[in-house]
Amino acid sequence: MYDRAEIMKAAWVIVRRFRGNGETLPALLSRALHSAWGTAKAEVRVAKMAAQAQRRREALANRPVDEIKAEITCMENRSTLGHEGIHRLAELRAACHVAKQRERAAAELEQKRALIASAEGRFATVIFTKKDGTRRVMRVQPAKLKYHVKGDAACEAAQKAVKTRAARHPNLMPVWDTEAAALRSVNLETVSRIAVNGTVHEYAIH
Repeated sequence: MYDRAEIMKAAWVIVRRFRGNGETLPALLSRALHSAWGTAKAEVRVAKMAAQAQRRREALANRPVDEIKAEITCMENRSTLGHEGIHRLAELRAACHVAKQRERAAAELEQKRALIASAEGRFATVIFTKKDGTRRVMRVQPAKLKYHVKGDAACEAAQKAVKTRAARHPNLMPVWDTEAAALRSVNLETVSRIAVNGTVHEYAIH
């Protein structure tokens, strides 16, 4: 938690600054160490408070938008708020903005997933940006995927790994790449165009 070498370094900076003021070196060093430790402890307290505030903001933003709005309305209807109430209301409004963005993004991911899946046995062309920044055009055939994925027939460890991956990376959609004749993943967050069932859908990538 504490970098003792940095604390000692800071103490010696103080010693050099006040050396020659008539104070003995041991006494000066003791005072300098006390000051350096006090500063270090204060920095740790500030860092902890900042981390706690960040966790609180994230927890608020992870709540459903309607739930946050209801609390905002309740607070806005109070006759008085006080300092803590004003601070809480500001946090709720900021969290509501973040939650709206999160829910819109999640809805768009599901829309893209549904569009690609709607091709079923036909073909869909998907354009997305890969992790390395390159643009990828992939022709996929959703229905063919089931013939190359074991599903319930897979071992328990494999099924668990698939569920864990889906939970950690909800933006990734497994697809069957017809040109490569292989199982691939499409990053739905970076999909900019889906051509399916004779219709083209364009998306702005943020």
